[in-house]
Order: sequence, then structure tokens, then C-alpha cells
Amino acid sequence: MGTPGWMPPTDTERRLCEATARGDRDGQVAAIAGEDLYLAVPQQGQDPLPVYDDPTTGSKCIPVLTRGMLPPWQPQQFFDRVSVEDLAQDWPNDKWQLAVNPGTPCAAYLGASAAHRAGWMRIRGQVGVRPGGLLATHFGAPLHGPTAQGLACGAPLAVHHSVPWNELGTAFLDHATDAETLRTQWSVTDPTGWQQRLEQLLGGGFVPADTEAALRARAGSRGDEAGAASEDAASPGIPELVGRYEERFRADGLLPPDGQVVSLVALDHAHAVNLVRWGLGARLCDPQRAEQAVQRAGAQAREVYSSWEEFAAGYALGRMLAFDNGWFGPQYAETVHIHRVLTQDPGSPWRGLPFA
Repeated sequence: MGTPGWMPPTDTERRLCEATARGDRDGQVAAIAGEDLYLAVPQQGQDPLPVYDDPTTGSKCIPVLTRGMLPPWQPQQFFDRVSVEDLAQDWPNDKWQLAVNPGTPCAAYLGASAAHRAGWMRIRGQVGVRPGGLLATHFGAPLHGPTAQGLACGAPLAVHHSVPWNELGTAFLDHATDAETLRTQWSVTDPTGWQQRLEQLLGGGFVPADTEAALRARAGSRGDEAGAASEDAASPGIPELVGRYEERFRADGLLPPDGQVVSLVALDHAHAVNLVRWGLGARLCDPQRAEQAVQRAGAQAREVYSSWEEFAAGYALGRMLAFDNGWFGPQYAETVHIHRVLTQDPGSPWRGLPFA
């Protein structure tokens, strides 16, 4: 399969290589049909479409990359996210071919006549679009050590978007979307604003201060109080809503039977990691600064929590107080799903990586 000694960076490239090795054209399309594909944004003065003469096929091709084959971060190199459906609908010339990852060990070349493109659409209809809520790993990105531990703190948002949890690269989703996320959700449009938001998040500045102080005080006194779990609502300063969530968390397995949440700042730590990833995608920071910031997030988490289980429960409660507010609605169901993926999947960093 592919080049000896070469390892596909994600499952998408693995499936593509396997289909190519079988000579399975439909399998090649199926491997990419529900995935994000990346089309290079032309530099100033370049042709808007990156058509080239491919020596392998002897025909003109439009090249796209799967996510795992995006090149390392470059300050001025951007990619647009496209789908097989986008390409099928806007294809400019029936004689051209689609080159997927050309010149790499997982290259595939697909005919793109009207009949071929109808086939793409048929297979996309069968495969469906890649759903949210999936754990993905990039095997060419950090898997161990401080950077991986920091990135694992941001894993809930990576799972939400089904992007690799351990990537610090060219894009989180794509350059334009990453910049838009920072602008609309965080009011960040430049490196200075990005740095300010990062410092606020690393300092736990977005969680409710009174509730956070009460949780920390309770956690500090737990060693002296037997059976503290039954005193949630009565604990000084802790909102009744926290007790309701903790009770539900125990029933749903997000806390052990006598467990309590020790802090909410995991939510800010997770957002800090993803602020870094969006900032990298939007070109508001560079890889070295990004790696340092991610490692800081991991270090901050270890000052507050003693395990992934504690961190996970803190993230879940922080998210519920911010976005669900006692409704136990779709946000709650989504948070429980992401928690279970990250605590139960054998490939999860929350299972494979040491917390400390």
C-alpha cells in the first residue's frame, strides 16, 4: 500500500491508499466524498484555477489535497475548503482530471467528465458528509510530550468539528473560516487582540468568578469532610444549578458516584488551545508562538486538575453553565457525546496520554 515506510497521516489517506492499491475507482471517490478537500488559493497575479499538466495522466489536472496532506504552515500560503459536491457542480472542463494529493504516496487521479461527476455525486449521497463529533488523529503531528498534552486540552472542540485533535498546522478549518471565527466569536482581528484574548483565557478570565471561587473552596475543604458529595447545594456560594448538573453528571457517567467538579477553567483552557489553532490558521501567530501557548495551556490545566477525568468534568460543567443554563437540551446531549468519545475511544488522548 503506497510507499514502503510511509504512514498515511489520517484515516482519509489510509482509505484512499487502500482503494488505489485495489484499483477501486469508486473506493477512491468514497474515501474523499464526505471529507473536506483543499484547493490552493492563488497568489496575486496567478491564474485563479491552479490547472497544471500532469505527467502521470498526460492531461490537465486541478489539484486538491486531503486534510492530512496539507503542507506545513507558511505565512502566505492559504487553502480554500471545498467538497466533492462543490467540485462536481463547478467543474470547468470535461477533459480535465481531478488530481488528489498529486506527487505524494497517496495520489489519486479521477476522471471528471459529466458522467464521472454524476458518479461522484451518487457516491457522496451514499457516503454522506463527515459528521461532527468524531475523534480524528494526525499521525504526523505531536502524539506525546507537552505539546500533545496541551493540544489534548483542546480536544473537545476538535471532536466537535471532526478535525484532528493534535494538529498545529495550516488551518483549523480553513484560513477564511478561522479568521471569521476569531472575529465573530472572540472580537479578534489582529495579533494584539489575539494575544490579549489568549492571556484572558489562560488566566481563566471567562468563567463566572463567584462560582469558580466557591468550587475551589469546596475542593480545598473536601479532604476534611467525609460525604461532601451530598452537600452540593448547601455548600456556601455554589449555585443550586451546579448541584443539579453534578447530580446528572453522576447519573450519566461524567462524574464518579461521589465525584464533584473542582473548577470550571477547563473550558477556558480548551478555548485557549483552539484560539491558538484559529490564530495560526488566520495567520495572527506563527508556529513557534502557537506551540508555546499550547504548552502553557497544558501547564495551567495541570495546576488546577489532577487527571483527565477532573479536567473533562470541569469542561463539561463550564460549557453547561455558559450555554445550556439548566435546560439539559441539545448542548447537554452534545457535551455528553463528546465526553464519551474522549473518555471511551481507545485512540483518545484522554486515555493514551498522561495528564501530568
